[in-house]
Amino acid sequence: MRRLIGWTAGVVGIAALARMLARRRRAPLPVAAPPVDDHAEALRRKLDESRAAETTSTATPAEPADEASRESLEDRRARVHAKAQEAIDAMQEPLE
Repeated sequence: MRRLIGWTAGVVGIAALARMLARRRRAPLPVAAPPVDDHAEALRRKLDESRAAETTSTATPAEPADEASRESLEDRRARVHAKAQEAIDAMQEPLE
């Protein structure tokens, strides 16, 4: 009985080894390259163009701001601040 179990285990082991070697020898299936997405290429080109334009625009010196534009910026900041403060006050009011 011991011999029968030994022979059976040996045959199963050899069969497993043969299957493993057969799988290794098989050439892997060729993987098809993913299709080129024209939309992605167009976006990449557009991004490259915008980066190139950005580098040329940053190379030119900026114009100094005059007093009129400075006042409008300060007025805008004050308006945005007041609007934000109103929103904060509205959120802090208790619900009815």
